[in-house]
Amino acid sequence: MKAAVIQMTSGRNPVENFENAKALIEQAHQGGARLVVLPEMFACIGVVNQVMLAETYFSKDKIEHTIGVWAKEYNLYIVAGSVPYISPCSDKVFSACFVFSPEGEIVSQYNKIHLFDVSVDDEKGSYKESNTFLAGDSEVIAEIDDQKLGLSICYDLRFPELFQAYQKAGCGLITVPSAFTYQTGKQHWEILLRARAIETQSFVLAANQSGTHEDGRKTWGHSMIVSPQGEVLAEVKEDGPGVAMAKLDFISMAAFRAAMPLQQHKRLS
Repeated sequence: MKAAVIQMTSGRNPVENFENAKALIEQAHQGGARLVVLPEMFACIGVVNQVMLAETYFSKDKIEHTIGVWAKEYNLYIVAGSVPYISPCSDKVFSACFVFSPEGEIVSQYNKIHLFDVSVDDEKGSYKESNTFLAGDSEVIAEIDDQKLGLSICYDLRFPELFQAYQKAGCGLITVPSAFTYQTGKQHWEILLRARAIETQSFVLAANQSGTHEDGRKTWGHSMIVSPQGEVLAEVKEDGPGVAMAKLDFISMAAFRAAMPLQQHKRLS
């Protein structure tokens, strides 16, 4: 399977962001990708009223008529980063990652579990996602051409128990759509991605935002695909939009797991 991670510098205008996302997906398709991962908040960064945004652009019907159409047109699985999605029992929204099949259908929805409520030494100073977002409460696995794919979003990367759950379930792929800040990304992005790949013996596909956004935040970029042995197979090294692609060798992954059976050797749960 050939996979692609897409890097964007998303702004406040969803229409423009959708156009940019589609152009990058088409580029990945032309490169032979079967699976494409979009970054966190690919369709909009910097809008305060996420509820209005969700109601206007991100009902299931509406995203099926955009992302679902792309998936069918290009015969791709698309992991659609994250979008704000209305909760039926709260005045907040979920940060939701939808997975689309090549038939254009939604096959999975993962709601971000760990919300980014932190102080960061950057342009914004602090972030409090829980003011706007409602936390998810469970891991989600999608089926991608007979491979199990574990879903996560950005700050989830710092919580290894989620990734261990995906390892225990037999996932060979884990996606990490992100909007990692420049400061935290510079310090920890690659280290964490490679660590999660090594400890789960899975391919980790991380699509990040990059550059300076309209709300003043600056994101790290360096979207990458990491092998089960911790090797960076592909990376967008330039700032701004781009696509990184790599072939995922599941036969080699299985051989590596058999030679070093971490799951069998575990003594603590």
